[in-house]
Amino acid sequence: MMLPIVGSIRNTVKMAEMDNKWQQKKKNGGKALKAEMSPQERQIQQYKEDIERMREGRQMSDIDAKLKAGGTLTPEEITYLQRNCPEKYKEYVEIKNEREAYKRQMKSCKTKEDVEKLKMNKMSSFLAEAKSVMNNPNIPKGKKLGLMEKILRRVMGIEKEYVKFVNSGRYKNLPTEEELAEEERKKTEQNESAAEGLGEMTADQVQDQENIFEGTETDQEEIHAEETDVKEPEDGKNQAESFSETKKYDGYTLSELKQASDMAFHEIETELRGYLKAYRPC
Repeated sequence: MMLPIVGSIRNTVKMAEMDNKWQQKKKNGGKALKAEMSPQERQIQQYKEDIERMREGRQMSDIDAKLKAGGTLTPEEITYLQRNCPEKYKEYVEIKNEREAYKRQMKSCKTKEDVEKLKMNKMSSFLAEAKSVMNNPNIPKGKKLGLMEKILRRVMGIEKEYVKFVNSGRYKNLPTEEELAEEERKKTEQNESAAEGLGEMTADQVQDQENIFEGTETDQEEIHAEETDVKEPEDGKNQAESFSETKKYDGYTLSELKQASDMAFHEIETELRGYLKAYRPC
């Protein structure tokens, strides 16, 4: 009853010895190694190479799926991409930097409406870029496909960052434009009430109030002088330009802006996927 077990152990040991022998030959030899191998050794080596190719194929397929969905890669996947596909690694870094810049812009928004306007501007920019590529007769079809796939990955990455930010506490704490207007109205009423109160004060009381005001003003000037030494963020100009472009959306309610920004995303996504489906080789 012990013979099958003993035979199995012997086969396992023999396979291990053959593998060790091959690894040693691999370290010391070159292309002539396979010619020196026995048929059984060649079969084992071919099997191992096939397994390795399949593993790498699956890994690359998983990475591609993540990138197309706007996902982020693990450190191991980034290392693999850097080592085996330098061009795709370079593209991944570019898209990652674009997402980081977009996150900073969202964090600089003053209202919830600003977040939606920023997204609409970004999606409109993607759509214009995609149509420019589509309609350019000087770009070969193969290169067009690559450019359109890259734009789609950028679109999906930006959408991922938008969804993440909208679900964050930072977004929830942002006021709406209506809330800001109400707050401004209350401040105006308070200032008017204070002005009326000053009109009823005696001359001495007015002088005392002015002295207090002058002292406060001097303090504020000193604080302002200190603040001017603080450097603005490097992308401050870009943020200001982005916000200035959103003026055309003034007057829309928050719900209308959210609907419009979602439609802008779906429009560019549908356009890109339709193009890729129609022109990608079968």
